[in-house]
Amino acid sequence: MTQGELFEREDFIREEISRTYVAADDDWKKMYYDNALKFLTKNKLFDGGQLCAFCREQGMPEPHHHNVWGAMVNSLRKMGWTEKVGMMVPTTMHTHINYVCQWKSKLYKGKNNEARGDTTNGGKPH
Repeated sequence: MTQGELFEREDFIREEISRTYVAADDDWKKMYYDNALKFLTKNKLFDGGQLCAFCREQGMPEPHHHNVWGAMVNSLRKMGWTEKVGMMVPTTMHTHINYVCQWKSKLYKGKNNEARGDTTNGGKPH
């Protein structure tokens, strides 16, 4: 694959994520953001599958397309709620790729609502 083809593919992927996000139901997105807020205040490092599982545990219905989950995680970055810190092996079973993004919550609150460092797994990817 040439560098030009690689850039075209990256542009295509960004456009697909954007289209998927726009097509998602607004009430569903609101429910997602409400659940994401709860999750992000209690989890410093995570992958999208963990947030997806949390949303399902809260009773969220499935979106119109499974790619919406990934588009929504990306929207959290755009909102300034998270930042990408690297890649990791997925922690959830339902994925078709070997590595996924690891995210850091900017909303994480420790004891007494003070931001604190990660203590899960020694701060290392799972």
